[in-house]
Amino acid sequence: MAKRPPLKLFDADEIKRSIAPLAQRLPSNRASDHGDAQAPEPTTPDEYVETIDRLWEEAQKSFLAIGRYLDEAQKKLSAEQFAHVIERLRFGKVVRSQIMTAYRAVTAGLLPPGVEAAGYSVVYHAATLSDTERAQAVAEGVIRPDMRRTEIVAFKRRVRTNAAQREDDRRATLEAEKQRLLARVADIDRELSALA
Repeated sequence: MAKRPPLKLFDADEIKRSIAPLAQRLPSNRASDHGDAQAPEPTTPDEYVETIDRLWEEAQKSFLAIGRYLDEAQKKLSAEQFAHVIERLRFGKVVRSQIMTAYRAVTAGLLPPGVEAAGYSVVYHAATLSDTERAQAVAEGVIRPDMRRTEIVAFKRRVRTNAAQREDDRRATLEAEKQRLLARVADIDRELSALA
């Protein structure tokens, strides 16, 4: 039987040097599309704002991909399989519903291009507006890529309160007219009784 040659021993530094080219090809070591791995760490308030805003925008835009996969899973999987998928996700029913509603509104063209940068919860609120309200919000500049949740919620409250107020005013007008007509009918009944 042939004797095997003794194993060569490597020190840790030699191993690191040997595998370094391969390690650089791993996704975790590659620079991202936005150069995050190469970007210098922020040091000033402006740099922190810039970095945080950029990362926030990237995170908000990713909801479209999440929405697409949720929508696709719901269409392609059985109800049982889809239920199994959603119970394993890190977010709940409300977030899932908002993401899917926002995704569908954006992909259906109900909202102007670029609004996904505002994030799924903001886009969700814009998507829940009626067609008339949405057109008004776009015309007033409320719906835009940098819209904030507080703005869209305030708009919704304002237009719906105005609509409710108009409805209340109309109801009061109709009730007054009804009372006037009932009084007139009572007068007519009295006149008819007097003639009999």
